[in-house]
Amino acid sequence: MTNMKKCNYVISVVAALLGGGILLAAAKLGIGFKAKGGIRAGTWPAIMGGILLAAAVCLLCMTVFNRKKYEEMEVALALPANMRVYILMGIFAVYCIIAETAGMYLSAAVLIPTVMTVVGERNGKKMAAVTAGTLLGIFVIFGLILGTRLPEPIWI
Repeated sequence: MTNMKKCNYVISVVAALLGGGILLAAAKLGIGFKAKGGIRAGTWPAIMGGILLAAAVCLLCMTVFNRKKYEEMEVALALPANMRVYILMGIFAVYCIIAETAGMYLSAAVLIPTVMTVVGERNGKKMAAVTAGTLLGIFVIFGLILGTRLPEPIWI
């Protein structure tokens, strides 16, 4: 068991680092409006990174101003429900790595049923339908409508 104050400090630092990293990566893609209209590729990631950074600062300030209250709150990190979250975090981290080598569609086709299994879904038809629908939606929205280039397998 640990207290909420320690957890909030750790989460604030991790979120601030992640938000700052997203902002730096987005800046390399370009932020703002294009001369011919539309926005540059890094604009939406920059907005998300900024929101994450702002949330980290808000959590840090809340913790500093209410440190007595948060010192008294106990947090049990090893609860079974938390373990499922840790497993999902690991799955998403592996997915991010695999998406760069196996491509968006193949890695998502593995990710979606895996996540559904971890959260308790056992109906194979439902998992297949959700996976197919999600992949079709990604293809239509990002591939056809927006013309976005998604990660492709390294063998293509």
